[in-house]
Amino acid sequence: MSRRQEEWLRDVTDRQRNIVFPDTAANEARFWRNLFNGTRTLTGVQLAGIAVLAIVVLAIVFSTFIDPHRGFSWQNTLGTVVSWVLAFALLGGFLIVFRFAREWERRRALGPNSVLKHDNNKRADCASRR
Repeated sequence: MSRRQEEWLRDVTDRQRNIVFPDTAANEARFWRNLFNGTRTLTGVQLAGIAVLAIVVLAIVFSTFIDPHRGFSWQNTLGTVVSWVLAFALLGGFLIVFRFAREWERRRALGPNSVLKHDNNKRADCASRR
């Protein structure tokens, strides 16, 4: 088999594996990159799905800016924006605390004399174990 065919088969296999984190992230990144770059044409079903998703997200966003009793107002819009910023700030703060808690727990579990090393070859190791 030629090198080009082998690369193509490896690419197809990598795209089909979608059960562990790096693979799912790579597949999703490839999807959004292709969508934004326009490197592939989308089918009618894909376009309909993206349109439905966009309509739902826009409906949620617009519904947060409109008071059902008074309609649209800039005061309500400002209040909504402040609420969203606070919500995302709380979420970001929680994620930062969660990350530090995991790091602290990992260091505590390894003991005081151990040194944490980042293994860049985890994916290669996992692939060789299969």
